[in-house]
Amino acid sequence: MKINIRKTIKDSKIIEAYGTIPKDVKGITQDSRLIKSGYIFIARSGGKSNGLNYINHAVIQGASLVITDQKLPADIPLPAMRVEDLHTVIVKITQAIYNDPTARLKLIGITGTNGKSTTVHLLKSIFENASEKCGMLSTLKYDTTVRNIPANLTTPDVDLLGSILGEMADADCKWAVMEVSSHALSQGRTDGLKFAAAGFSNLTQEHLDYHKNLEEYAAVKSRLFAGLNENSYAVINIDDPWGKIMFDACKGKILTYCSSDNKSDVGVTVLKHSLKGGYYHLDFSDNIVEISGSHEKTLDIYTPLIGEYHGENIALAAGIALCMGIKTVNIKAGIENLKSVPGRMEKVDKGQPFSVFVDYSHTPDALKNALVSLRKLSTKKLIVVFGCGGDRDKGKRPAMGMIASEIADQVIITNDNPRTEKAGTIAEEIMSGISRKGRRSSSVELDRRSAIRLALKDAVNGDIVLISGKGHETYQEVDGVRHNFDDRQVAAQELEKLGWDAEKTRGESN
Repeated sequence: MKINIRKTIKDSKIIEAYGTIPKDVKGITQDSRLIKSGYIFIARSGGKSNGLNYINHAVIQGASLVITDQKLPADIPLPAMRVEDLHTVIVKITQAIYNDPTARLKLIGITGTNGKSTTVHLLKSIFENASEKCGMLSTLKYDTTVRNIPANLTTPDVDLLGSILGEMADADCKWAVMEVSSHALSQGRTDGLKFAAAGFSNLTQEHLDYHKNLEEYAAVKSRLFAGLNENSYAVINIDDPWGKIMFDACKGKILTYCSSDNKSDVGVTVLKHSLKGGYYHLDFSDNIVEISGSHEKTLDIYTPLIGEYHGENIALAAGIALCMGIKTVNIKAGIENLKSVPGRMEKVDKGQPFSVFVDYSHTPDALKNALVSLRKLSTKKLIVVFGCGGDRDKGKRPAMGMIASEIADQVIITNDNPRTEKAGTIAEEIMSGISRKGRRSSSVELDRRSAIRLALKDAVNGDIVLISGKGHETYQEVDGVRHNFDDRQVAAQELEKLGWDAEKTRGESN
């Protein structure tokens, strides 16, 4: 892409410059490992490392320009610029290089504490069932429709996000659906993007190691809605008291959803819920019928997804799809065709006579929702295995201990991702919240594999085992080192060791 960098950032102050600024630029990145020939390297200060320390690597990789907010080294080996407002410069150049991706496709952002991943997967499935190409950015992966990219962050940095959306637009995607994290909004990672629609799922205790309190957390979330324009749509959960913050901040057209009454634009009712999925009834207001152009005011939907709380995710996805002009027949098909979301109440089946689920529920509210849903489906014992991550919000640890011990019949506290903390200390903090009645049925087994084995060994016909906290993750981080560990694989392996083999069982029954 040929761009005039000085003209692109004409409103930003250039403090000093060295060498000839290139006109033909292939990309921009803050990660020297991602540099290709003709890329701009952003040498950012602060954080865990200083970008200027990677300039030699940037040269080797083929960078053609360095932009930084720091004093330029006297011996810098390639053209460079020092600017006053580095973030704004990154945003402007990124949009220029990738040809303003959100002017070429319709972007939908989903924010909230829980339900973001499931909702973006539902939306992608809906759009694809309407034969419309859709890219996706989620905690699980970035899918450009050309390739899948591992997701290191729920919402990537400005430069990487721009390149991914650019790839989607170049691939003729009509839609892009993405999770928008509070960290991303706080750090301006979505600056420069135009959202056709945004959705708010809920807000509960999470990230209070980063945000001062829930009020600040909510205020940051509301920035997504404040950034909408008058032609954009917002679909907001009014069952959640924090929805009012999003509502008041919103600059777009507002629609609501809820399950508690019939005053919203999309109402959802649970018709039936089992270990095979759920049936839900949706009611649509006159307002949303007029916007969508649909004559249908109700819709009954089945989903293979396990957990009553998926009703709200379905209502949010349906509300956004209707605003975007998708027909109810495609909404119904898209939801019903999504068989599962990785690590979200994902079933592990080796032919055993009890149910085993792996779920990402790592907040008090998410754990409660998962356990309450399974409690309603359990004819016998409900066993939960979980821990809490290190170097994160410590306040939720005793709360999760209390929730687990109040709802489950057996609680096994184990290691999650301790990071730089001591696993034993984390477990003690969880145990401090265990209710008095739950103490006899609660135990600590810090080795996660052993904890999973113990739960599976104790389970009998009709029991339900929930392995919670890590979900889709394929690693366990200890002292800064990531070790291979996938709850789904480990559970399957341990079931086989206990003698369960789905293939063998099916073979014997034929």
